[in-house]
Amino acid sequence: MAKTAKRQRMHPQARRGQILETMLALCEHQHFAAIPMRRLAADCGVNMALLYHYFDSKEALVLAALRHAIDDFIVLFEDLTVDDTAPLGAADAWFQANIDAAPRLVRMVKLMNDFASDGHRDPKASAMVDEFYARERDTLRDAIQRGIAEGRFRALDADRTARLTSIAFDGIFFGGPARGDYDFAGNLRDLRVHLLATLAP
Repeated sequence: MAKTAKRQRMHPQARRGQILETMLALCEHQHFAAIPMRRLAADCGVNMALLYHYFDSKEALVLAALRHAIDDFIVLFEDLTVDDTAPLGAADAWFQANIDAAPRLVRMVKLMNDFASDGHRDPKASAMVDEFYARERDTLRDAIQRGIAEGRFRALDADRTARLTSIAFDGIFFGGPARGDYDFAGNLRDLRVHLLATLAP
C-alpha cells in the first residue's frame, strides 16, 4: 500500500510571505474588512490557528500586507541602476519600477484606498501611505529641480508638477482598471512622455 506523502512544511518566513501575498491578492477585488479570515486560511492551505500564530489580529495582518507591498516596491526601485544621463535620472528609475511592479501596485493602491475610505484613517496605515507618496513626490521633484537647474527643463513649480504626476500614477493603477484599461506599461510610458513635454524649455 502506497504511503501518503507528507505535506511539505513551509519555512516560517516563506509562509508569512505567502499569507501576505494572498491577502494582497484578495484585497484587489474587495475591501479588506469583507474578507473572512477563513477564506484567507483556505486560500493559503492552512488552518486559522496558524494565521493567528503569525499575526495577532486581522488588522495587524492587513497592515503587514501593506508594509510588505510598499517595502517590496522600494527594494525594487533601489535595486535599479540610476542613469544620471537619463532625462529624469532617478525619476526614470521610479517610472521603470512602476512598470516592473504594475500588477502588484494595483493591489497596493487598492489597499491604500480602502484604508482611506474606511471611515477613519488608521494612523499606522496613514504613516505608511504618507511615507510612500513622500518618496514618490521627492523623487519626481528632485529630478525636475535638477533639470531646471541644468537648463534642460523650463522654470516651473517643481513641487506642483511632482504632486500632479504622483496623482496621475494612481490614476493609472486605480482609475485605469475601473475603466477596463490594463495597459499599465503603455500608460506609464505615455505619462513620462507627457511629463517631459511639460518640462521642455
